[in-house]
Amino acid sequence: MAETVSLSAGGSRATITGRERAPLRQKMNPMWWFMNSAEQTVDEAPWYRPAWPYWRRRLYWSLRNPLQNLRAFVLGVSDRNYNIKGRAPVMCVQRNDLLPPETGFQWCVLHRGDLRVRRLFVSYCGKRVVWYIGHQPTGFFGCKFNLHNSS
Repeated sequence: MAETVSLSAGGSRATITGRERAPLRQKMNPMWWFMNSAEQTVDEAPWYRPAWPYWRRRLYWSLRNPLQNLRAFVLGVSDRNYNIKGRAPVMCVQRNDLLPPETGFQWCVLHRGDLRVRRLFVSYCGKRVVWYIGHQPTGFFGCKFNLHNSS
């Protein structure tokens, strides 16, 4: 079954279905935590450092997003089905990613479906700071804190 994201008319609710659980034996393997099983491979990214030899592209690709499986499947819930409720557009992680960019808070709650416990996410984008913490609408767990120059 393919993953499906269904958005409500107002954009403040979504449902994610069709995801398959990652096997527990993988989640328990610390070596697997460093991999990136859900994203494209270097072979699917001809745009990534095309002038480099293949062996170097592959090595750097494997190092560019360390702990993706940990963030997505061990700490995160990217292999689960759930509902999302939050500020529209609910799939947005940072308000400065919108067109036109905005400042302010973004939040959501992941609940029900395969989840036993509600998962929270909150982010803030201001003129000098961008931060987030929690389970993003996609299921990734993460935290970020960036300061920006006033210029």
